[in-house]
Amino acid sequence: MNHFEFRQMKIENIPVCVDELFAILAGNMREIEPTGNTYEEDFEIWLKYAVPAWREGKCSVILILDGDTLCGYFQYSVNDTTFRMEDIQFKPEYHGCGLFVELYRYLITIIPAETKYVDAYASKKNIKSQEILKHLGLTVTGENKNGRSYYFKGEFKNLLERYSE
Repeated sequence: MNHFEFRQMKIENIPVCVDELFAILAGNMREIEPTGNTYEEDFEIWLKYAVPAWREGKCSVILILDGDTLCGYFQYSVNDTTFRMEDIQFKPEYHGCGLFVELYRYLITIIPAETKYVDAYASKKNIKSQEILKHLGLTVTGENKNGRSYYFKGEFKNLLERYSE
């Protein structure tokens, strides 16, 4: 099993990271849910929403490193009661190598223990994400406003129990 390093992305590192983060996202989404846009069009749309959210502190990003190689990232937010999993992306060559388990073991050390809930959205077309969220103990409790994604929710204590060493 590999040993990965997890690092919070700092605001000053955003310009250095955006191209590589988007390349990982675009590579995965091209397979899962293509938009029909060009790479450049999707990049501009993503930049318009992602970077301001990071700069304004609305969400955080954990960079996942294998040595000096960025192999993925995890975007999330935490409020008084809820840990929201917003985006998790790994390069394809890192699928199935234990990275997911290591990430969640790390996450339970940085998310406040008094957090009650965990939630996420998953595209109705993204069966793999839906299966992962169900595996984490989350259940579908609704959908987003445009009806394209399911809303999943569960108890944070279940993640603590599952990923505590």
